[in-house]
Amino acid sequence: MLSRNPVTQPQGNKGTFARIILNINIAMKNFKLYLLAAAGCLAMTSCSSDDDEDNNSGNASLVGTYELTSAVTPLAQDFDGDGDASTNLVTEGACYNDSWIAFHADGTYDESYSYSTISNGGVGLTCQTDVSSGTYTLSGSTVTTTRTSGTGAETATYSFNVNNHKLLRMITNAPTSVFNTTMALWATGHDNLELTFERYTENDEDAGATDDDANNTNTAGAAEVTGRFELTSLITGSTQDLDDDGDSSTDLTNEVMCYGDSNILFHTNGTYEETRTWTTVGNVGQTLDCNTESHTGTYTRTGGNVYTRSADGINTAYTYNTTTHYLKRTETAGSIPTYNSTTNLYGMTTGNLDYEYSKAN
Repeated sequence: MLSRNPVTQPQGNKGTFARIILNINIAMKNFKLYLLAAAGCLAMTSCSSDDDEDNNSGNASLVGTYELTSAVTPLAQDFDGDGDASTNLVTEGACYNDSWIAFHADGTYDESYSYSTISNGGVGLTCQTDVSSGTYTLSGSTVTTTRTSGTGAETATYSFNVNNHKLLRMITNAPTSVFNTTMALWATGHDNLELTFERYTENDEDAGATDDDANNTNTAGAAEVTGRFELTSLITGSTQDLDDDGDSSTDLTNEVMCYGDSNILFHTNGTYEETRTWTTVGNVGQTLDCNTESHTGTYTRTGGNVYTRSADGINTAYTYNTTTHYLKRTETAGSIPTYNSTTNLYGMTTGNLDYEYSKAN
């Protein structure tokens, strides 16, 4: 018989059902959170991928091998001795122009940087090369290299022009070779140095093999001072008639045959030989005697000047005229012979002497 009273469920079964519903709600909520987290992760991955593509795109514009086309200092130098001094050291011989730097797509670089340093106590110059490798970063137009092996600067900063593929690096207080005219020797100085690199190939493995590598040395100019130069005039401030021929002259080579034997021989290996002749009073003023001395040593041509350094410590500076091929020097307080027509005796005085040597054919 059916009862009209509702069936009463046990209290324990009702609690179990409620807990099941609650667990389902919690699971749904966690699933929604998971979906949100997954969406965020995908968004972050997409952004990271975009950043990597941007970096790779920037590196791609830089990848390649660049050669040093100019190394500019405030003071002009004549490293190769061709008489043509320049503030661009790349044009001064076969040293700086051998420098190059290669940037790779994986963020690494290789570099070979050559520069002049003094040798043999400043008598000459030698070429030194720093070879290095490391990593680089490109941020906007700024390239920063960090050396991980080799020699050279630990870090360097370049300004990169993506339009003409040029790199510019400024170095303050850079060591550079300068010629000390007082000592007649090369010395190490410090000055600003502006380096410009230009990309000549997109091949980042070229390693400087196919750049122009011209030695930029004017061999004809360097050869201009090699050979024999003979003293052709020795000018004083007053006229003399030392040979008693009635013809007075300010040129001592016209008055005394002795001076005409002076000459300088410059060799291609940077050494020279010199014969100097001059007069002194002899026989209690009644005669002029001829004296001779010889010197050997090294020489340097820089710009329009030639500097000799004798083995016995005598340094002499000459100016060189490339048109006339004359060497000239001035001696202050030099010894000058005189003749006293009243006493008929020779004597000596001091004054300026201007020497002029002509290159012998």
